[in-house]
Amino acid sequence: MNKKFWFLVKQSLLKKIKTKTFIIVNILMLIALVALFNIDRIILLFGGNFNKVNNIMVIDNTKKTYEVLKMTMDSQESIIDTGLKYKIKKVDTEKEARKKIKKDKDIAIVIDESKDNIIDAKLISYGYMNANLHQLIVSAINSSKQILAIEDLNISQEALAKLSSPVNVERVYIQKDKSESEENMKYIMSIITPIIIFPFFMLITLIVQMIGAEINEEKSTRSMEIIISNVSSKTHFFSKVLAANFFVIMQCLLLGLYSLIGALIRGGTRINFEGLDGIGNGTISKVKDTLVSTGVLNNIISYIPLVLLLMLITILGYSLLAGILASMTTNMEDFQQLQTPIMVILLVGFYLAIMSPMFEGAVFIRIISYIPFISAILSPSLLLSGVIDVKDMILSILLMIVVIYFLIKYGLRIYKEGILNYSSNKLWKKMIKALKKGSN
Repeated sequence: MNKKFWFLVKQSLLKKIKTKTFIIVNILMLIALVALFNIDRIILLFGGNFNKVNNIMVIDNTKKTYEVLKMTMDSQESIIDTGLKYKIKKVDTEKEARKKIKKDKDIAIVIDESKDNIIDAKLISYGYMNANLHQLIVSAINSSKQILAIEDLNISQEALAKLSSPVNVERVYIQKDKSESEENMKYIMSIITPIIIFPFFMLITLIVQMIGAEINEEKSTRSMEIIISNVSSKTHFFSKVLAANFFVIMQCLLLGLYSLIGALIRGGTRINFEGLDGIGNGTISKVKDTLVSTGVLNNIISYIPLVLLLMLITILGYSLLAGILASMTTNMEDFQQLQTPIMVILLVGFYLAIMSPMFEGAVFIRIISYIPFISAILSPSLLLSGVIDVKDMILSILLMIVVIYFLIKYGLRIYKEGILNYSSNKLWKKMIKALKKGSN
């Protein structure tokens, strides 16, 4: 029996691996991941430059705005941290500045006096400007205008410095267990959550489709009759589930290998995204620093075993459920209909995980995190955000194990009855009949 079981597992795996689709998809994924790790270098080959320094030339016809504008821009950049790089210098005439504008990184600001509006400004560039740089310059010009207006009122330099300096905002919480770093985690978790759960969502979708397609293929070619005449339905059932899980694990390891290859090709240096849509290394560093300071980074590492265990047994549960449903169908069209509840469960868990910050403190979201099949998608984000703890994760794991037990116990009855069924009529009635037959 063991030899037949492992033979079926081996054959099922080879059937998936020795296909042109598998080879082509993995080659494409390797290329995509290597390209992703080296995206800045690839863009540089086509003329991109993440480290470009914007040359800002200021023609100050007011004779008093240049220093104020420079101070304001530097001050705003330190607060907003767009990751932009620029150099500001004074130029005598607009004509001289226009001669020096030869690339998109060359920009000129002409400032003139205005009777009605203190100052007027003209922004000259070679082509289109970076949206964040444009916003920074315009904001700095408006702030400079306000400072100049205050200066006209003969306010002292000390008072002027106080007026132009940013306000230090202190966060105070009535609840003693609240902190600013924890508040910042809401933003960070909105970034981390999709990164964690989306690959898991895709893996479950893949494994459900894979099991359904293989079982229906064997039934449509009538090879199922030959297989079941040599092995029990139980052996066949577990061989399909195990082979699919082995395949998914192997695919995950391959993706990890492709990522490692991409990192090695890069040479271990970090990717520099400065200047790309205004999101620079400063922002990434802040996220990392916040994760470290709040202890979330350490928690992520310590929670990995529990999260992986819950995900693995949940994948097993989905595999069992997919195999049971596939046994009662004769083609992929019927299976697509039966797998709709699985997709609905997946989507509910996915959207709840993304929207979990909206349910903070609600008993509802805590209860939902215990529900098998949904728990593996929802619980990791709730665990990291502190809504649930390790005990809740353990409870979710135990509940999922109980569900797997019942899927094996009662699902085998349905599988045994449906695996040689070639009629797509009254599927649910046949399932109920199989359960009743097995209990007699």
